[in-house]
Amino acid sequence: MDLPWTLALLVTGVGLSVFCRWYETRPRELGDARLLPSTILLALGVLVSVVALAHLVSLLTGVPLTGRRL
Repeated sequence: MDLPWTLALLVTGVGLSVFCRWYETRPRELGDARLLPSTILLALGVLVSVVALAHLVSLLTGVPLTGRRL
């Protein structure tokens, strides 16, 4: 992936996280069930943001991401 795709993925992940956090804090009537699983989507948005941020750092520094394998 190049820089524009990484930035788009980062913005998407942060936007999803912000929306789900806002959705969770909205007041609701007692007994009403939410139709959107906001906690799972919030976790997914944070995960996408962290991976995109790590890839962005990798793109800007030129050091590739490596795992813990030796």
